[in-house]
Amino acid sequence: MVNNKKNNNYIFFKRIISSNNNQGFTLIELLVVVIIVGILAAVALPNLLGQIGKARETEAKITLGVLARSQQGYHFENKTFYNGNDINVVGIGISGEYYAFTTDNTANQSKAIHTAYATNPSNDRARDFSVGVYYNAPQYSQTLCIATGVDSDGTTSSVTAQADRTCNRGNKIQ
Repeated sequence: MVNNKKNNNYIFFKRIISSNNNQGFTLIELLVVVIIVGILAAVALPNLLGQIGKARETEAKITLGVLARSQQGYHFENKTFYNGNDINVVGIGISGEYYAFTTDNTANQSKAIHTAYATNPSNDRARDFSVGVYYNAPQYSQTLCIATGVDSDGTTSSVTAQADRTCNRGNKIQ
């Protein structure tokens, strides 16, 4: 009797191991996998695009910071901020891939304002920036402004630092 039980177990496991179940996936199984992948992509894509926009905004932040410090050096030597259209006069070469940079032609002994506007904001998902550089003897200060949203224009800045150290149509970062 013991011998018969061993044979029954052997036959049962042999059937499981040697059964021919190589039929592939069913259409329902494939459909469920495609739906799950689609949902994951729909959730992840907006987040990915937002991160790409933030990375591109780094170009504007760094360039405006360098421009503000260069204006401080120019002011230290000339007792006034540079107010012309050629930004390269203040000692740096600016060429942005995602941004265009402008100057404030009303710069004087106490302030200079520069803006960075995204040249293709809808595709790059990048916001506009503006920096104000101020001199109140004996110290310099800066105000960095960021637009509240992505601008659809791409030809002008939607945010501007003001002479009173506030931001017009944007939020103050520092």
